[in-house]
Amino acid sequence: MMTNAAQITKQRNSGKRHRACERCREQFELNEPYFLLGASSWHMRCFLCAQCMDPLVGTTYFQFENRIYCEHDFKTLYAPVCAKCNEFVIGQVVHSSNNSYHLACFTCDECNVHLNSQIAYRYQGTILCFLCNQKKPKMRIYNCNKCKQHVDNSDLLTYQENPYHAYHFKCTTCKKVLESDARTIKDDLFCPRCFDFKCEVCFDCKKVIDPQVEQSIFTMNKHWHTDHFRCATCARPFFGHEHYEKNGKAYCRDDFLELIGHHCFICDRNVGGGMVHVFGKAFCPECYRCRGCDKVLHYKDKVMELDLMPLCKKCLGNKTFQKALKYKSL
Repeated sequence: MMTNAAQITKQRNSGKRHRACERCREQFELNEPYFLLGASSWHMRCFLCAQCMDPLVGTTYFQFENRIYCEHDFKTLYAPVCAKCNEFVIGQVVHSSNNSYHLACFTCDECNVHLNSQIAYRYQGTILCFLCNQKKPKMRIYNCNKCKQHVDNSDLLTYQENPYHAYHFKCTTCKKVLESDARTIKDDLFCPRCFDFKCEVCFDCKKVIDPQVEQSIFTMNKHWHTDHFRCATCARPFFGHEHYEKNGKAYCRDDFLELIGHHCFICDRNVGGGMVHVFGKAFCPECYRCRGCDKVLHYKDKVMELDLMPLCKKCLGNKTFQKALKYKSL
């Protein structure tokens, strides 16, 4: 209820009745001035805003639920905001589709006719009268699975394949009332901000990976969009094909062989030429040795593979070495 300061009755205590201040509960002294508001009496010093405690003498105040507020605090705490002009609504308010309006602002967004005496229609976030709504192209009509009322596209939230008004739900994490841009993770609904915190971030583009619509891959202890996990040299995506890692980077086979062709797998020295390439690795002539007997091998020598390392035929035919391998395999 709105009350103006001019409507307050300023009186003096005559002593005929025992009056007490509504705030401090102390009685008024003889001939002490006080304010009379309805059946309540107030010291001049006690007539304060219940929220900010500022004096209300000579100002516009509001009385709500037996408490008195200054204009600013009352609007902040209780007054709705008009969805059209974004101003506080004081007095008569119109509610439509979970929004509030001034009586004068509740008009058709197309022809500006007042909608107080007719049905208002929601169309893609706008309010229309009957005639303007008829001129719009027809759209699929959704009815909320909870309240059974019509759902406008701007409020539509599809959850478990059923249409709902988004404001029927709250974010699982922050409890904020959701809008139509809410996201789902394992049947839990989240606002966009909390959804981003729940999802993994692509190491390449630094953007959130949406598990509902985007494919991703986890490799090299990082998450990637599938088309962002690519060769560090030629930038071609791997798309599930074999890749090779070196110094925290991924390479395709051709670029990896070219990269390691100048670096020995054993000593990592930068060698200009004469490298031996075998089993996907490169060795300098001094490091190209048998895994069994440590004999230096020639690049034309026939070797066998043991743990992706070269093994000469002599060691492979050695019974003692074979027994050791058999014992190792056990």
